[in-house]
Amino acid sequence: MFGSAPASALGAVILLFLDTFAHGATVDEWRGRSIYQVVTDRFAINSHTPWMPCQTQLGPYCGGQWRGMMENLDYIQGMGFDAIWISPIVAQLPQFTKDGQAYAGYWQQDLFNTNSRFGPPGDLKALIDAVHSRGMLFMLDIVVNHMAYNSISGGAPAENIDFTIFNPFNDATYYHNYCVMDFSGNNLTSLERCWLGSDHVPLADLNTESDIVQSMLGDWVEQIVGNWSVDGLRIDAGVNVQPDFFPNFVKKAGVFATAEVYHSNASVVSKWEEAVGSTLNYPLYWPMTSGFQSNGKLGDLADMIMTEQQTFKDVTVLGTFSENQDVPRFGNHTGDLAQATNVAAFVLMSDGIPIIYNGQEQHYRGGTNPYTNREPLWETGLNPFSPIYQVISTLNALRRHAMQKDTKHATSLSTVVHKDDQTLVMAKGSNGTQIISVFTNTGVNANSSTLDLSLSDLGYANGATLTEVLTCKNYTLDNQASLSLPMSGGAPAMLYPAASLSNSSLCDQTGKRFVGDVIQTITATTYTATISSTPTVVQSTVSYPIISSEITATTTAISRASSGRQLDSTLSLWSTALGMTGLSGLLGCLLVLL
Repeated sequence: MFGSAPASALGAVILLFLDTFAHGATVDEWRGRSIYQVVTDRFAINSHTPWMPCQTQLGPYCGGQWRGMMENLDYIQGMGFDAIWISPIVAQLPQFTKDGQAYAGYWQQDLFNTNSRFGPPGDLKALIDAVHSRGMLFMLDIVVNHMAYNSISGGAPAENIDFTIFNPFNDATYYHNYCVMDFSGNNLTSLERCWLGSDHVPLADLNTESDIVQSMLGDWVEQIVGNWSVDGLRIDAGVNVQPDFFPNFVKKAGVFATAEVYHSNASVVSKWEEAVGSTLNYPLYWPMTSGFQSNGKLGDLADMIMTEQQTFKDVTVLGTFSENQDVPRFGNHTGDLAQATNVAAFVLMSDGIPIIYNGQEQHYRGGTNPYTNREPLWETGLNPFSPIYQVISTLNALRRHAMQKDTKHATSLSTVVHKDDQTLVMAKGSNGTQIISVFTNTGVNANSSTLDLSLSDLGYANGATLTEVLTCKNYTLDNQASLSLPMSGGAPAMLYPAASLSNSSLCDQTGKRFVGDVIQTITATTYTATISSTPTVVQSTVSYPIISSEITATTTAISRASSGRQLDSTLSLWSTALGMTGLSGLLGCLLVLL
């Protein structure tokens, strides 16, 4: 039973390493943050671990650990993120099943021990401490819907489960009776009471209507939040738990929480938003990812923005995303870099808390059948010069600066200024200080054109100067507060008052982006064949300062390399270096950069 749980291994470790103070942040603090989602097993190995290519289509552990994540926080903070969300930390089903291994963290068996595949508990504490020392918030993924079992024989899942192996829910009475899930989304009772998983790995569905189950989960979440200094929670499979479970559960947690409600209907999802306080914005996800493809309709995305503003209690605390571990990469739909850049920019600039999934900044293209969208980032390198990485860094800085200049920016609702099938223009912020975001789905091969914008209704005066922050070009409004914006190559555009850019760190302005300097480690890898033709991996690394927390006139060229000639030449140098044999090419590239 739950009362004996603190005497378990996790409880003992907690008492050794951690205090019981919850580091929780308020809803207002989370509203102003930008989150980088990390699948722990696939983000980074620690610096002392050799690696071999991982066959992700088979679903194995690939070797990512908490220590590796901590060693690469500079990479995350270099994009301007001030919060991270990591995989569940609790002990998982240990076997290699017909569905793979429990590397993602959602096949839990013991809520009171940590997953040793991710490292010792001391490494998790060190990671969380490092996150907090940078002024970043820590979000933990948790599961309240189910426990996982390895059914070797398959079939009749409920009959084959030995419930006694689970901690603390070690008896069949804690669970719903088995039933086959209706995934249509039309039967909420089925979603809430039937079982997820497969015949090989059934996910025994907890009876969250039970007072005893609610009490046990409430006590557990109170402990895990306090003991690990958690600032916020992402709740897996939220749509599979009835909404009335969550108010008391979130109150016990004492921190901000957002639930995964995998459903396209905003009215349905709003029931969980009201109960939890926030959900991931799946109703926006589908029109977003379809709208930014070549034959998409951005007008449909604009319509959903307006629908959600009328449906949800507070759209500014919904989690906005275009990729995660459960859906195909946007690059799986289209390989067009301009369209992928527009999607990432929309996530960062629209209402809600932006969430970027690890690898999105490298334009990965994995799918979900099998789950090749969970690529190990170290296999291709944590490249801080990739175009989307640079755009994310710039737009996170712009968003943060706008919130500092305008205290109502984060809570303001976006206004649709213009919409058609290929173009969407939004304004967010107080009148005369808005970020005006221009998105397009035309792609890299789009013909050059101009977009005429009238901004008089947004409080902009005649003759005002706006800066497009991705190119740092200025545009002056005419005597009708209008401008003609050049559009080329399918690139997005972000307009902001030039007079308000002071101390932003953008476009030749000084300013501070984050706590401390970012020292990025570049890893060069070559493969050589042994006598037995088995590939052997040779790794070499070099570290150098990518950017300082204090941006001056001499460093802004690096900070705004997202769209200028310097980025083009940098990417060319990077590609050339990685195409050479050994580390010498990469070192030569770095010498040129420095």
